[in-house]
Amino acid sequence: MQRYIANPYLLDSLKFDLRLYVVVTSCSPLTIFWHKAGLARFATLPYSLPVKTNKDMSQNVHLTNYAVNKDSEHFKISDEDIQAGVSSKRTLETVYARLEKDGVDIALLKLKIADLIIKTLISIQPDLLHSYRMCQPNDRTFNMCFEILGFDVLID
Repeated sequence: MQRYIANPYLLDSLKFDLRLYVVVTSCSPLTIFWHKAGLARFATLPYSLPVKTNKDMSQNVHLTNYAVNKDSEHFKISDEDIQAGVSSKRTLETVYARLEKDGVDIALLKLKIADLIIKTLISIQPDLLHSYRMCQPNDRTFNMCFEILGFDVLID
């Protein structure tokens, strides 16, 4: 479930999201590990609030998906852009440093993200456990498999 966030946090006037990776190693008890590596994906055109007069504006303003932006003439992925922290895909470390420079409390942000991940996984835990039991009916310890999930987080 999602809704459009009209006031996203912008870096370099661009909308972005964080792609975070989580491993679920057990459904019962629910055991979650959040990997410290991840990335940020950026739209390739400066953000502007959607209104009637610009509703047909390029997806490259509002969507951060790689598949949407990779063919844009504004897509940046060179080694120089990555090192300068201005590429269309950036490391979490680079983005966290920039956010911290802008005055964002990174420790608090990470706590809020952890809360989001935990609540999301708690809400689907019964379905995960059911699916696992259907695939591994003889596993009584619930630890023969794991699930790697990607969370896309937009900051407002």
